[in-house]
Amino acid sequence: MTYKKRKAQAAFEYLVTYGWAMLAALIAVGALLYFGFLNPSNLLPNQCDFGTQLECVEYRIVSDESSITRADIVFRNNFGKDINIIGVGGDAVGVNPGSPNTLPFTIPAGETREVWINLNNVYLIGDKKEAIILVRFERAGVPNPPSHNISGRVFVTVQPVP
Repeated sequence: MTYKKRKAQAAFEYLVTYGWAMLAALIAVGALLYFGFLNPSNLLPNQCDFGTQLECVEYRIVSDESSITRADIVFRNNFGKDINIIGVGGDAVGVNPGSPNTLPFTIPAGETREVWINLNNVYLIGDKKEAIILVRFERAGVPNPPSHNISGRVFVTVQPVP
């Protein structure tokens, strides 16, 4: 009888000891998840991609966490010909009235222009977010030119509005 009690006691002690270890591990993983240390998007690099012909020279997403979220982008025209930017779409709802350039505006070949594009979502400062933006453009100086679309992606950490 004593032998069975000792065997049961050893099994019980084993379960209790490793049970506490498992509980501690679960609490540690929970804390890491809660504070964002295991968020995979924080490990990805900042990115802006509209292709090689309409290049992002500088870019950021800014927010005041209540009403304004915008993507500030400096585009370089690598088409070899002047283009007119005539519209934006996707996650964009228009160009900010305070933008250095408002629609429509021309980007001469090889030059850059900055535009502030309003986004339809309000993002929290410090979060890493993605905005899909559609840019509509046409060739400048051509009568009745066809319009073209370029879809681009901006993926950055949201900063406060300056």
